[in-house]
Amino acid sequence: MKTMRKVGIGLAVLGWVLMCSSATARAIAETPAAERPLNMTLDSILLADASPVAEKAPEGKLAAAAATDLPANEPKPVHPIPARSRQAAIPDLVDLGAYYTASLDDDWLVKPGANLASLPKGVQAFNRAAFDIRGLVQLAGKAAEKETGIAFPKAITGIKIGAKVRTLHFLQGASWSADVDTKIGEYVLHYADGATATVPIVYGRSVVDWWINTDGQVPTDAQIAWTGENEASHKIGYKIQLYTYTVNNPRPGAELASIDFVSTVSDSAPFLVALTYEPVKTDYEWFDAIKIWNAITPRSKKASADLVDLGAYFNTSLDDNWFNHAGHNFQEVPKGVQVLDGTPFELRGLIQLAGTQSLKISGVVLPEAVKSIKVGRKGAKIHFLHACGFSSPTGKKIGEYVIHYANGEIRSAPIVYGKNVLDWWGRPDDVKLTEAKEVWRGNSPSPASMGFYVHLMRYTWDNPLPDEEITTIDFVSDVVEAAPQLMAITIEPAQKSQEKRQH
Repeated sequence: MKTMRKVGIGLAVLGWVLMCSSATARAIAETPAAERPLNMTLDSILLADASPVAEKAPEGKLAAAAATDLPANEPKPVHPIPARSRQAAIPDLVDLGAYYTASLDDDWLVKPGANLASLPKGVQAFNRAAFDIRGLVQLAGKAAEKETGIAFPKAITGIKIGAKVRTLHFLQGASWSADVDTKIGEYVLHYADGATATVPIVYGRSVVDWWINTDGQVPTDAQIAWTGENEASHKIGYKIQLYTYTVNNPRPGAELASIDFVSTVSDSAPFLVALTYEPVKTDYEWFDAIKIWNAITPRSKKASADLVDLGAYFNTSLDDNWFNHAGHNFQEVPKGVQVLDGTPFELRGLIQLAGTQSLKISGVVLPEAVKSIKVGRKGAKIHFLHACGFSSPTGKKIGEYVIHYANGEIRSAPIVYGKNVLDWWGRPDDVKLTEAKEVWRGNSPSPASMGFYVHLMRYTWDNPLPDEEITTIDFVSDVVEAAPQLMAITIEPAQKSQEKRQH
């Protein structure tokens, strides 16, 4: 895994040259440009106790180059900025909420329909980095000011970090283009001991214009993170694109106090959507989105329509170590249609939702809800086969099943820790469930090595509208400590419920 990490950040190393002595600086300066490596420039990295390129403004403020007061036409978000998810509560996903100049839904460059509304919001993973995506920070550029008439800030200063950092991930773009190798901005790193370093933003290397056509340029030292389109780009056959630029911190042993985001006010204007750092010490190996590594078991021919088909909604296999830790899986769960304590379930895969601990411990970005699970059945009862990752205090609601009916009505079945669900790692002294029952128990290598077993619970919910068709079910996490897991749903028709009561 460490080798894979080195590969993932290899491009970033090209952007770092540490100036440890004046002799080294002179040697680079005296080397003919044609003979230098691509990353050997006096601009590439300056590690010193000197002031950053941009004049320092009050921390957390937009820096206007030649004035102490912000211009009257200071850019501000028009549409609401979404609330920060509790999944993003770890400080590694830097909160840029105080610095946004625009919402993702805003046409922030004035042109109608030119926005990032189609970009997925919330906690998202791109290129083995997790990001808190809610807005953007647009800096100044010559074309930006000329075309929009908006005085975008020339710098944002004092973005707080306060940690020892091994790696930095920037999710960024640029408005309008510039000549390749033009330095359009930089990130100035401020350390707690007073030293500074700069990460240059170079057009054609770390970023290019966010509007691209079929033969569009790709930055050499960054990776394409996301490609989409908006109303304006669609009209002329263009796509829109963002890039991840990953760099190694040259001083991982020193506390990184803050970062300034600075524009050189060239033809191209940089913008920042999200910033994430990886601390020197972490519980996770790297960030990534949850993936299906092993094939999902095909749907059984024995599965009736009452056994809801979750095949399109599973985000991990029963054989996967979905938390990125070896031996964390449900390999012992019997696959296919199984009868557990009298209830038939189809066991094929797992839906894992997010909690506040999941990203911090595993580095895995998880959905906070899976909505519109198709049902199309009437039933007196709904049986949920579920568990959760990590624990919460007994009695705490950790999520819910939202049931939608054909007549438009909605009902909710709460998922409550210690009442109808428990951590999938079980032990004999667990609290006793009062509204659900453990119906399967087995082993998994990692839990077993620490004296735990793994188990699943059946939560049976009495349907208050048995004569109305259930159209869909939403599986929703409250994003607290415990992260809900769902393996199967079975609808029990009214007739079968009546037969059970008669027996």
